[in-house]
Amino acid sequence: MQVYVAPTEPDTDRPARRLAGFAGVEAGPGETVEAVVELPRRAFETWDEKTNSWTSVKGSYEIQASRSISDRRVAATINV
Repeated sequence: MQVYVAPTEPDTDRPARRLAGFAGVEAGPGETVEAVVELPRRAFETWDEKTNSWTSVKGSYEIQASRSISDRRVAATINV
């Protein structure tokens, strides 16, 4: 499972979506499994050239869970 973070407001300084975490899981036919993917604080930060440090970017983000970047299964919006 892959988890992507996408700012809900377009921002030319950040990618439209980026991989924030992943977990490997296996399930047989008809089975259900649970995967836990912790999102690091860095997933909501960007590099600040002026201060030469990571800076938190407040706002609304869509968290997308998928099997691959083109196969999104679940999405939820959060505010940071």
